[in-house]
Amino acid sequence: MSQPDSPLKEITTEMITSADGTSLGVRCLGSGSPVVIVHGSISTAESWMQVASQLAIYHRVFVLDRRGRGRSGDAPKYTLGTEAADIAAVLALAAESTGNVPTLVGHSYGAVCTLEAVRLGSQVASLVLYEPPLPVDGPVAGEHLTPYAAAIAASDNDAAMRIAMEHFIRAPAAETEAIAATPLWGQFLELAPTWTRELEQIDASASVMPEYGESTTRTLLLVGEHSPKHLVGASAYLESRLRDVSKHVLTGQAHFANLVDPGQVASAINTFLDR
Repeated sequence: MSQPDSPLKEITTEMITSADGTSLGVRCLGSGSPVVIVHGSISTAESWMQVASQLAIYHRVFVLDRRGRGRSGDAPKYTLGTEAADIAAVLALAAESTGNVPTLVGHSYGAVCTLEAVRLGSQVASLVLYEPPLPVDGPVAGEHLTPYAAAIAASDNDAAMRIAMEHFIRAPAAETEAIAATPLWGQFLELAPTWTRELEQIDASASVMPEYGESTTRTLLLVGEHSPKHLVGASAYLESRLRDVSKHVLTGQAHFANLVDPGQVASAINTFLDR
């Protein structure tokens, strides 16, 4: 593709309603075939706006603030199914406003949510999964969820995040300290309470995980060259089971390339969509 001369001009916010009445905020930008993006845990739609702005040169992009954060509301009842219903509502918005079936992009826990949405019947043109933390080799949180939840209950979000980095993300200590020294750490701490319920759902997804591998949707797996083994393993699980799947390794990156190298992520997605 040749690069257009004109920069991106407009980002708008659409407010829609999910099946349970929860208000959802969706950032919309660009023009062309629709792409819906679902971010991961301890983040908001903003974490994918740099990628979205590059995709939006050629596509109409819809970036959801998942429930409980950003521009979106919340409700007492929470399951992976409520996340799937939220995604279905955004897909409907994208399809109605563009006249085309959207591609669905999910990152981390957001990728698990997209798998659940497709399993429950959402129609998508294709699927991009960036390291869904599926419990392939056992629980992702497991026994460490209790001390994490206790730290959150004690309002010690910093301690909770350090438990999470060591046991859930399984990042090296040096990487944790590097992130803790940046403004990103403060955003993590603010959203840390929302992670408890998501971790519970990740571990519970073991019962339906085989169904995720039965999808016939054309799928791209994004995998960081330096990502933790359990995330690489979850992608390998899907790669060995999905019928129409390809993989792209993000050179020099790990689990947060959307923040560190958004250009490489957008390029990989655009290349996939051009095939």
